[in-house]
Amino acid sequence: MRTVLCILTLLLVSSTVPAQREVPRFEIGAQFSLLSLQRPREIVGNGQDPCCDRVVPGNGKRTEPGVGGRFTYNLTSSLAFEAEGNLFPKNETDGSMPGGRMFQGQFGIKAGKRFQKVGIFGKVRPGFVGFTEVSKLLSTSTIGPSGPLNQVFTVGTFGTRKDVYFSTDLGGVVEFYPSRRIVTRFDVGDTIIRYGIFHRAGFILSRAIIERGPETKHNLQFSAGVGFRF
Repeated sequence: MRTVLCILTLLLVSSTVPAQREVPRFEIGAQFSLLSLQRPREIVGNGQDPCCDRVVPGNGKRTEPGVGGRFTYNLTSSLAFEAEGNLFPKNETDGSMPGGRMFQGQFGIKAGKRFQKVGIFGKVRPGFVGFTEVSKLLSTSTIGPSGPLNQVFTVGTFGTRKDVYFSTDLGGVVEFYPSRRIVTRFDVGDTIIRYGIFHRAGFILSRAIIERGPETKHNLQFSAGVGFRF
């Protein structure tokens, strides 16, 4: 029995090691991506009653098309390190939603099973999603005392800046290998974005700065691409 186990172990090792060595170590590729963004909560108001300046749930979502590149280093046939970047060129201005052009970078691992012509993997890739136009509270100052009660009010100076938010890409990957050097790839996942504090100017001095706290949004992302392995 012990001899049989030793023979099976040798056969397994001899069959798996060459298979891993046959997988090229490096891969570069390009992809097209669609990111369906869930809107963060919005700050709304009528400009008259401070009680009407409030934070409400985000209104729906928007889908952004983008293009990008990817680098993969295959540690083994089942485990790889990846770095991916995407640019979404559409210029959006959308209320409490960060606006401008969006960009993305994800860095992490891909693990799964590779067959002769197909590979199936899961992925965990932290990173960032950024926007080129984000309303920012740049500084604060005080006005007063004023009014019948000699009140002091805090007001803000606002501007538009670039900003990035922490993100995590969780999902699955299906790859097809038409040849040793070429790979086509399809990704589906949840891009989780952690938005930071958002400020907006109020309409009256008693609430000259309105704040929306941090929040996390889950966003469906689909990508399709082709790569070259070497």
